[in-house]
Amino acid sequence: MSELKLNQAYVQQIAEVIAAVIEFEVVIIDSNTEVIAGTGKYQSEIGFVYGKESISGQMIKNGSNSILDDDPSKHDICKNCDQKIHCRIKAAILSPIILHDKVIGNISIFAFDVAEKKQLLANQRKYEDFLTKLAALTSSKIDVNEMNSRLAIMANQFSAVINSIIEGIIAINHGGYITHINKSAEKLLSITTRQMNGRHINDIFPEFSVPKVLKFGQQYVEQEIKYFTKDTKDEQCHFISTITPIKKDLEIVGLVISFRSIGEMRKLAGRLIREERKYSLDGILGTSKAMTALKQKMQLVAATDSTILITGESGTGKELFARAIHEESHRKNGPFVAINCGAIPENLLESELFGYEEGAFTGASRGGKPGKFELANGGTIFLDEIGDMPMHLQVKLLRVLQEVKFERIGGVKPVWVDVRIIAATNRNLEEMIEEKLFRSDLFYRLSVIPFYIPPLRERKEDLILLLHHFLDKYNLILGKQITGFTQEVQRKMLAYPWLGNVRELENAVEYAVNIATKNVIDSSFLSSRVNDYFKHNPGLTTGEAPPTLAELEKSAIEAALKKFGNTRQAKEKAAESLGMSRSTFYRKIKNLGLSTKAL
Repeated sequence: MSELKLNQAYVQQIAEVIAAVIEFEVVIIDSNTEVIAGTGKYQSEIGFVYGKESISGQMIKNGSNSILDDDPSKHDICKNCDQKIHCRIKAAILSPIILHDKVIGNISIFAFDVAEKKQLLANQRKYEDFLTKLAALTSSKIDVNEMNSRLAIMANQFSAVINSIIEGIIAINHGGYITHINKSAEKLLSITTRQMNGRHINDIFPEFSVPKVLKFGQQYVEQEIKYFTKDTKDEQCHFISTITPIKKDLEIVGLVISFRSIGEMRKLAGRLIREERKYSLDGILGTSKAMTALKQKMQLVAATDSTILITGESGTGKELFARAIHEESHRKNGPFVAINCGAIPENLLESELFGYEEGAFTGASRGGKPGKFELANGGTIFLDEIGDMPMHLQVKLLRVLQEVKFERIGGVKPVWVDVRIIAATNRNLEEMIEEKLFRSDLFYRLSVIPFYIPPLRERKEDLILLLHHFLDKYNLILGKQITGFTQEVQRKMLAYPWLGNVRELENAVEYAVNIATKNVIDSSFLSSRVNDYFKHNPGLTTGEAPPTLAELEKSAIEAALKKFGNTRQAKEKAAESLGMSRSTFYRKIKNLGLSTKAL
C-alpha cells in the first residue's frame, strides 16, 4: 500500500483545502497512478487507476513540475495517452509529492474550459508555488506519521524485550525518580508500575545512594542491595544488582538498575556446579577403598570400546558412572543415549531401540523413525534395567552385539551402527539365567567388563563426604546457612541402612535443610521414615557409638592427602576429590590438627 493511501484521510483534506482556496478541481494520485483524493468530478473517481502514459503517470516518471498549457491532443506529455481523444482538459498544473528523494505521487489542478484555462495560466506562478508548498507539507506530514509509526513499533518491541528479561529492571532519572519498571521487577518486589512510577528509588531501596552511584560514571557498578517488604521493616530481600548509567553528550542523565534475587542465583549456581562435576569419574564423590578401586578400574577401561555391565542396587548411581565412562572415552564428542528398558511397555520397546519404517504398523510416522541405536551412532548407548528386557528382544540385542547391525521394524535393509554398549541392572542376572528369564549368551556378551557398585551401607566411609556435599549443595540452593549435624543425627545417619542408597541420602538432607529452623540439624528435622526406623530399632543408637562424622572426615582427608600428596597443587586435587572448596579443605586440615606444610 502506498504512503499516500496509508494517509488517505489527511490527503483528502489537502485536496479540499486547495480547491477551496483557488476554486479549481483537484486530484491527488499516488505512485501507482491510483486516485487517492479529489474534488468535484474527481471525488467520484477515488480508487480509479490511470494508465502509466497518462499525464499523472508521465509526471511521476519525470519527477518535476509540469504545466499543460495547450491542446492535450498536441502536447508531448499526452502523445501516448489512450484517453487524449476524449480528454476535456484545457490546461493543468501538476506538482510532485517527494518523500526521501522519491516521487510518491502528485497534486494536480485542471481547467476544463477557456475561462478556467485563462485564469489558471494567468496565475500560473502563484498556483505552481502554492501546490509545491502543499506537496511539501503533505510529504512532511507523511514523514512524521511514518516516524511516529516506527517509533511506536520500536517502543512496543523495546517493551516486549524488557518485559521478557528474567532480571528486574528499574530506570530512574538523574534525581533518582522512577521512570520505568519491568514485569520481573514488579514480581520480585510485589509492586505495580502504577504504584511506583514517579516515586523515588529510595522508597524501594532505602540504602541506595543515587549521588554516590552517579559519581562513578562507569559502564556498570555491581553491588548488593536490600529491599524491605511493604508489610514489615524486619523482613528483607537481598538482590545483586548491575547499575548502568544513561548518558547524553557524556553527561549522566539517569540510571538503569537490573537485579536478581541472591537466592535464585544460589540455586542457579548450585545447578551449574553439579552439572559441571557430575560427568567425570573424578567428580563422583567417594574415597573408600571400594570406590577408589572402582573408579581406577573404570578409568583404565574407559578408553576401550569393550561392552560394560554395571550392577548395583537402585540409587547407587549406575547411570552417573556410565556417563562418566563415556566422558572419559574417545567417544565423548559423540552422543550418549540412555534408555530405561523397564520403563517402556514391551510392545513399544523394540521400536524405541531399533526404530521402524513408514507403514510398519498402524500409527507409524510418515518417513519412519530412527531408534536409540541409530541415534547413538558414534557414541554410547546406555541400556538401564537390562534385566527387564523381554526374551524376544534379548535375541535381537545379542545379534546386534555380534554383527553390529540390525533391521528396523518393517525394514528389509540392514542398519550398521558404531556404538559402545553399557548396560546396567539392579537384578541378579545369574539367578535370572537359572530361572530361564535371561539368556546366558547375552549375559556373557554384556559382561565383558563387569562393575559392581557397592551400596552405601557397605562404604560408610563415604557418608561423611556425601553428607557435607549435600549440605553445601542445599544450603546454596535454598539460601540457608546450616553449619552441620548434631551428634545424635550423625549416629543415626551412620546406623541407618540407606536402602535407597545415595539417592535416599540426598533426599534426606534436602528434606532436613528445607524444614530446619536452626543452624544445626537435629533429629526433629529428619524425615519420619528415618526417625520411625529408630523407633522400631532403639538399640541401634544406644550401644557403642560408631565413628563420628568428624572422625570419618579426618580419615577421609588423611587418605586424600596420602593419595595426592602435600604440595599446594596436590591439596587442590585432594579438595576437589572430596567435593570441598580449597578454603574449606585448608580450614579443616587446620581444625583437625593435620599437616599444614605448603599451605
